[in-house]
Order: sequence, then C-alpha cells, then structure tokens
Amino acid sequence: MIEGYDIVCFGPSDWWSMNPSCTTHIMKRLAEQNRVLYVNPFSSDILGCATSGHRRRLGIRIVRKLKSVTKFLKKPRKNLYVFSPIFIPVQGKRWFDILNNVLLYLQLKSICKLVGISKPILWLENVRAADMMGWFQQALTVYHVSDLFAADSYTSSSEFQHKREKHISKESDLLICVSKELYSLKLKEWDNVHYLPHGVDFELFQNAAREGRGTAEIAGISKPIAGYFGTMTAHNDIELLHYCAQNLPDVSFVLAGQITGGDYSGLTRLPNVHILGRIPYEKIPQLCACFDVCMLQWKMSEWIRNCNPLKMIEYMASGKPIVSVEIKEAVQYSDILSVAENKEQFCKLIQWELLNDTPERARSRVEIARKHSWEKHVEELSDLIIEALAKKRNVKEVESGLAEGVRTWAN
Repeated sequence: MIEGYDIVCFGPSDWWSMNPSCTTHIMKRLAEQNRVLYVNPFSSDILGCATSGHRRRLGIRIVRKLKSVTKFLKKPRKNLYVFSPIFIPVQGKRWFDILNNVLLYLQLKSICKLVGISKPILWLENVRAADMMGWFQQALTVYHVSDLFAADSYTSSSEFQHKREKHISKESDLLICVSKELYSLKLKEWDNVHYLPHGVDFELFQNAAREGRGTAEIAGISKPIAGYFGTMTAHNDIELLHYCAQNLPDVSFVLAGQITGGDYSGLTRLPNVHILGRIPYEKIPQLCACFDVCMLQWKMSEWIRNCNPLKMIEYMASGKPIVSVEIKEAVQYSDILSVAENKEQFCKLIQWELLNDTPERARSRVEIARKHSWEKHVEELSDLIIEALAKKRNVKEVESGLAEGVRTWAN
C-alpha cells in the first residue's frame, strides 16, 4: 500500500447518511498509512430534482443533507477526516456556481491548512469537483470512474455535467474504471485508463453466510426469501418487482434500503413484500445470509448498462444465487448467476435459482469474491498510483532538462 501521502477525496456519496460506497471502503483502508480528507458531495441541485422527476422526496434529501452539513468536519478514525461543506444547492447556473466556488475555495483552503494537507493526491469521484482541480498543487490526480457520471439524472444541466466530466477525464493522470463498459468508453479517448472492479469485505460476508445468523428485522418472514439491499430509487424496476411478487406469492420479497425516489406504495400493499428501510452496514452481511436468492433489479438505461453494482460481489461473497437484469458486468458471470431480459424471465429465473442452484456454483461465486477482497484491491490500486507518480516525475524531469537546455543555448 502507498504510505505517507496526503489524499483529498471528492466522494460520490455522503459519508454519514449512506451505507459505504466503493470509495468509502477504499479511503478507510488508505487512511491506515496515509492522511485522508474525504469531502462529502456538494452537488445537490434543487432545480434538478424538481425538473427530473425526483421532487417526491426532495424534502427528505434536504433534511438528510442538512444533518450532514451540521457535522462540518469530523475525524471518525485515525488519519481520516470527513468534511461536509456549506454550499447553495443549485448547480449549472453561472452565478450560483461562481458563488459556490468561492464558498468552497475558502472552506477547503482553511480545512486543508487546519488538517495539515499539502500537495495531495487528488481523488475525484464527484463531477462537480472539476472546478476545484487547480486549487491544490496536487502530486497526482486520480479519476475513479465508478458510474457514468455525465448521465446523472439529479441535476438540471446535463451540458455542465458533460463538460465537467470531460475536463476531469482530460486533466487526470490516472483513470480507474470499475466496469468493462466504462473502461471501453474511456479507452476510446484516453490511454491512461485501467479496469479495476469493486472489492468486497470478503470475510465479513463469508463468515455471516457460514454462521447463518439472521437479524431481528427479518424475524418471522417466511422462506424462501428473494432479497435486495441498497438505496431504493426510481432506477429500480418497481414494475418488475411488483410482477414477480404477484406471480410468486409463496416467495417473500425483502427490500432493505432507504427510499430516495420512485413510488413503492403499490409494493407495500402486497402481503409477501417487506420493505425494511435502511439497515446499518454492519447488519447487511447477516441479512444477506438469510436470502435464498439475491436480486439485481433495475430499469435498463445507459447509466445501469455501464455500471458495476457493488452488491453483486457482496452477494457472491455470501455464496448466494443471483438473478440480475442485463448489466454487462453480470453477463460475464452467466455460468454462475442468472441474467434476465424482461420481467417475465426474471420471475422464472428466481424460481429456477431456488430449485436448481448447486454447491459447485456457490463455491465458484465465493472463490471469485475471495480474489476481490478490498485488501487486494487497495494493493492493486496502490501499484497503479505508484506507477503514475513515477511517470509524472519522469515527465517533469524531462521537461526541466529541456528547459535548461534551451536556456543554455540561448545564452
């Protein structure tokens, strides 16, 4: 692992109000040997939510963000600082962006001085941070491409999203893509691109699966259970879930996660559907251990088609059978999980997995997950960062030598 560096990470999700993202896992581990400042997202857009179909839960989102902002700067563990900046929740409007940038500049400069951060490795996973790239005299810029950020549906200005995402891609020293689809897209334009899929808390999920202990949240829910954990949004295929629950009345459908978009009211009226709300991360492995089949059910879109859901490798670590929509990252494992083209097939494949999964398939899923522990992931990531730092130093030395040669010749 890299050691002794300062890292400023512009994270994709709120540290305090969401269960861990891939970047949360990475930064926790990097903080063991480095000083990390994790900057919570400041890209909330009231206008974007109001005009893109997310108005329904806008109030909840505002309250959640306010709770995070009141924490301002916290140190949840050694070498790790989490900063929730104050900002105006409007994006893509020139004067608001200018005012926000001034606010953010003053706050970030003060926080970095307070924490003692200088010339950091800059980790970008929030497209809004494109405007901040020239503020740090960074040793290296890493763009962690964990989603198709330019297709974000929570902002009113897709034009600004595309421009910022393009700028980050162009100016970064290292682009790390979590899915093969994202890797292929970036490789068409840039050559400093690498594919590194998600890691997993392997021992946590595997131990929970071996022990088989459930959680109080699902006590009394009848088996078999088709389960899902994660944020529940309008991107989830609610129609598919409704169809499956209606056509499989003997299967309990357990959905664990906070609802941030979409209308789930119809599902809540079905007797075999159980929506648990947000479950703390430390309980997720025990919850997953109680599933008889795990689901990856989203509406197919450009965003989803290009993604690599973190929970897929967590499901694998538990050894559980999986049914997924046609995400390319899932299709590559079609010998050990089922991929459905439509809601009817998804329903049939739930039944098939419940009846036909084998110990051999389960072991294969576990072995794949074992190879992708977060510890191994961070070591691979560190190797890429060290290589990129060396390359950047060599370029600077060459440029410095050329400049000296020109000065000598001129004299």
